[in-house]
Amino acid sequence: NQAITTGGVTYREQPWHKECFVCTACKKQLSGQRFTSRDEFAYCLSCFCNLYAKRCAGCTNPISGLGGTKYISFEERQWHNDCFNCKKCSLSLVGRGFLTERDDILCPECGKDI
Repeated sequence: NQAITTGGVTYREQPWHKECFVCTACKKQLSGQRFTSRDEFAYCLSCFCNLYAKRCAGCTNPISGLGGTKYISFEERQWHNDCFNCKKCSLSLVGRGFLTERDDILCPECGKDI
């Protein structure tokens, strides 16, 4: 609520001191950084991903989908493109047919015996 004399930031048509415009979760300054929002609250990308992003079924890391990140979605699961591989032979299954066995995904060759 103090006057902004230099270096202000405008977010949602409201003025902020650079020092006051921070991530809702970790309080890191967002001025000059990439950030996103949810429910009108601003978050750094790291906090947003940790709090709200879906998790890769392969590596369990968040899938941000930001910056054109590509991912695979099947039923209730998602994978980073690099993690969408056959559980047995590690063949990339991006753009290929696959089979599922419980939580595993398999190429047709490795899955032919199930």
